[in-house]
Amino acid sequence: MKLTAQELTDRLLRRFKGVPGFEEADASDLVKDAMQAHDYAPEDSVFSEDINLVMLYAQVQAAWQIAFSVAHYFKFTDGEESVDKSMISDNYRKLANDLQSDYDEEKGRRHEASFRIMKRIDRPLTSPPTGESRRGFPWRKY
Repeated sequence: MKLTAQELTDRLLRRFKGVPGFEEADASDLVKDAMQAHDYAPEDSVFSEDINLVMLYAQVQAAWQIAFSVAHYFKFTDGEESVDKSMISDNYRKLANDLQSDYDEEKGRRHEASFRIMKRIDRPLTSPPTGESRRGFPWRKY
């Protein structure tokens, strides 16, 4: 399965549909930037194994862009009425950091070595002789 830039733009737009001021042009620019960051031309289709990476990258950039655009929000109190929009930017920064963690994990999963060490069957794990249990440290000395 391959997705075009327009299909990815539509997906990104649906994910940020409740954000005021986030328009299709913004989503399109972010998707094109994400595609270029992953070695795709804007007119190419993204392969299915790269869709998640491209979308996560675009979401991270979108969250940072929104955080920057609402950084000027304020807190105001007048008598019994109060308006507090000062935490909106902070929440988008937290979202961007969470998405960045997800992106790094996904990218690491695709590029990490699949080297694993199997347990030794000729040396089964047994309890240490009485008196030699050094809590948290292996008791065998090989």
